[in-house]
Amino acid sequence: MQKENCFLVGTVFKLHGYKGDVTIYNNNEIPLNFNTLNFFLIEDKNSLVPFFITKARHKKKNIILVKFEDVNSEEEALRILKRDAYLPSKLFPKHKKEISENQFIGFKVLDINLGDLGKINYINSQTPQQLIYVSKDGKEFCFPMHEQFVKGVDSKKKVMEVEIPEDFLNLN
Repeated sequence: MQKENCFLVGTVFKLHGYKGDVTIYNNNEIPLNFNTLNFFLIEDKNSLVPFFITKARHKKKNIILVKFEDVNSEEEALRILKRDAYLPSKLFPKHKKEISENQFIGFKVLDINLGDLGKINYINSQTPQQLIYVSKDGKEFCFPMHEQFVKGVDSKKKVMEVEIPEDFLNLN
């Protein structure tokens, strides 16, 4: 399988124990369903090699603990350490329930009525409602990540189109 037909999940960044288990750092906190996932494609000399999964689970939100078939020792696991892990593009989740905190950092925020409001510099997911922090000319404001405010996103142009009441801009 070619890289252009795949998406990067993350990197095998650490061994877990001595029986060949590894942890994969899930760069963008992509939600994966391990009930339907049979393999990861591990990069080896610019080729993607399938490694079949015996078991996998989330250890933390962005860390996946994986046991691969035919990787049964620390020595065998060391061969794939620091290698990138991919999945075929067709397995990319269709709907992401929550925005990862770094996915929209740097996007320009354009209000339908007010024009350029600045750039996203932080997304706070520690609150019940995700808050998007925008700054421009040393001034910062935030607004909830909600369909009432966010009207559209253009990932290619890195633009988030919003409609925010002027009162929100003066709250902070």
